[in-house]
Amino acid sequence: MRRFITRILIAVSLISAQNHVDGKTFMEYEGEFVAWLKTHHLTFSDALEYARRLETYIANDVYILTHNLQENSFKLGHNAFSHLTNEEFRQRFNGFEASEDYLTKRLSQVRVKSSFNNPSVDLPASIDWVEKGAVTGVKNQGMCGSCWAFSTTGAIEGATFISSGKLVSLSEQELVDCDHNGDHGCSGGLMDHAFSWVSEHEGICSEEDYAYIHSQSVCRSCKPVVSVSGFEDVESNNELALKAAVAQQPVSIAIDAGDRSFQFYKSGVYNKTCGTQLDHGVLAVGYGVEDGQKFWKVKNSWGTTWGEEGYIRLSRDQNGPTGQCGIAMVPSFPTASLLNDTADLDILDESFTNQIDFSSSASASQCATKTVSTVDFDSLVVNPQSPERGRTISLFGKGDVKEDITEGNLKLTVKLAGMQVFGHQSKACGNTSVPLPLGLGHIYVYGLTCPIKQGATAELEANVTLPIIAPGGNYQVELSATDSSDSKSLFCIQIALELDSAQFKRSSVYEYFD
Repeated sequence: MRRFITRILIAVSLISAQNHVDGKTFMEYEGEFVAWLKTHHLTFSDALEYARRLETYIANDVYILTHNLQENSFKLGHNAFSHLTNEEFRQRFNGFEASEDYLTKRLSQVRVKSSFNNPSVDLPASIDWVEKGAVTGVKNQGMCGSCWAFSTTGAIEGATFISSGKLVSLSEQELVDCDHNGDHGCSGGLMDHAFSWVSEHEGICSEEDYAYIHSQSVCRSCKPVVSVSGFEDVESNNELALKAAVAQQPVSIAIDAGDRSFQFYKSGVYNKTCGTQLDHGVLAVGYGVEDGQKFWKVKNSWGTTWGEEGYIRLSRDQNGPTGQCGIAMVPSFPTASLLNDTADLDILDESFTNQIDFSSSASASQCATKTVSTVDFDSLVVNPQSPERGRTISLFGKGDVKEDITEGNLKLTVKLAGMQVFGHQSKACGNTSVPLPLGLGHIYVYGLTCPIKQGATAELEANVTLPIIAPGGNYQVELSATDSSDSKSLFCIQIALELDSAQFKRSSVYEYFD
């Protein structure tokens, strides 16, 4: 009883400090708190716990009102976390978990020069993937540190929409229950680990099939509807690189969301100085400018009562290389596609596909070096010859082998309008799966079956998939291989793709390629 009275006295003292702001009495505060409890479906059977939560609610109200009386670019407001101290809030809801080794590796990686960090690239002034239909509704992770799973599914949902034109809500619960690839369910995880897990486990199931229950449970089987062929880490501490990535699809990011003002964010551009202790996984879904202030649009997983109906706008290009709250430190995005057998799938949106009208052509030929190459691919077939975005374009080649082949090195280059946009090296023998940057799709190469004897027939297959939003233009994909021992040419094949889309070229999504 004494502790209960003490709590009430503390609450009354807080109200006394508050009276100069809004003049609320204790009875008015208690009535407000009771209404808040009903709104959020909370009850406290223990009188001491009730008093403690009322005390916390009043303290948070003082904080919110004091902030809003000041001149700030963003406002605070009550939400589902108004009964929690900031320490409790951080422990329960911030579940991004990255080891020191991971952060050190990511932050020290040296990247090749690309359009991601080229200041001359003309990126669109703004992009909003919510408006374009690539983002599912705001979800709620509840009292579970599963933010990493929501960031993962959001990025895969966006990538799937871009590759197929169809929006499917995917299962966070499957990741929470089943992904043990360095992830720990409600105790935290990492988006890169989750991308790898989905890629290695034949895909991820729909939310409809494996619904979220706000806690970790026993892993169960379900039918995957979306596959992930790979993922790419955006260059760390480079907001221009992040901008280029977000211009092509929603991107998984991690931020420092531990500040009390973040807990009660309501609206506006959040520009308060914050740390870089990454503790929360979210999804960058756009960027823009409001009243001269640049911002990132970020989807959270705390329900629609938090922020701008579940979203926050973080300030952009004004907080050093790490970005606001560390947003530019460890961004990444996947390459994903809808699996074939999805006739019964609940498609949330497929309007994007119908907006695109285009013509196309495809052909393949050997390079000028064919006379000196070990394999003469005299039979090259491209199917279909009028390819579609979001559909696989396949190359089949057969040729005579002039000399024994033991092993070789494969070089893959992709050019758009004569400018190289991607390069990759791997083994010529065996299979290679390569996600392309900047949303340009992915390439699978089914290489030579080594060793191959002189006089035998060599076979090669390459599958190229360009996403729904691939920019129009002339693409050239070149596959060349050399012998590992003497660097002699094994083969060289060029695939020419011409895509035209007058309507798409008017879109701001990819104008920086024109």
